[in-house]
Amino acid sequence: MTRTKWMRLGVKDPADILRWAAAQNTRHLDDFRHRVIRGREFVSFRMVPRYRVEIGTTDIIVVAHVRDTARQRLAAAIGARYRRALRQIGAVLGPRPAPAPAHTAQLFSFAEPRLSSPLSR
Repeated sequence: MTRTKWMRLGVKDPADILRWAAAQNTRHLDDFRHRVIRGREFVSFRMVPRYRVEIGTTDIIVVAHVRDTARQRLAAAIGARYRRALRQIGAVLGPRPAPAPAHTAQLFSFAEPRLSSPLSR
C-alpha cells in the first residue's frame, strides 16, 4: 500500500516556491494549483525528486502558503473592522426599501400572420 507524502512549506514570496523546488534536486514538477483563500495565496504541486525514495510513493505533494507581512495583516484587520462597523450601522438603521424598477421595455403586439401565401392564387 502506497501512501501520499505531503509537505507544508511557508514562504515569503511566491517566487521562493520554485527556488526551493530547484534546490531540492527535483526531477519533475506538475499539477500546479493556485488558490487565494481569504486573501492568502496557496500553491500546491506534485514534486518528483531525482533521488530514489525507499519507502512509499515516489512523488511528494507540496502545499506552499505565502506568509503575510505585517502590513498585510494590518490592512486585513482594518478592513475587517470597517466591514463589521458597516454591518452594525446597517442593522441599526434597518433594511432599506428596494428602489422601484425603471421602465425599460415596452410590449408591442404584431398583426396576425396571413395564412394564405401569394403564390397559391
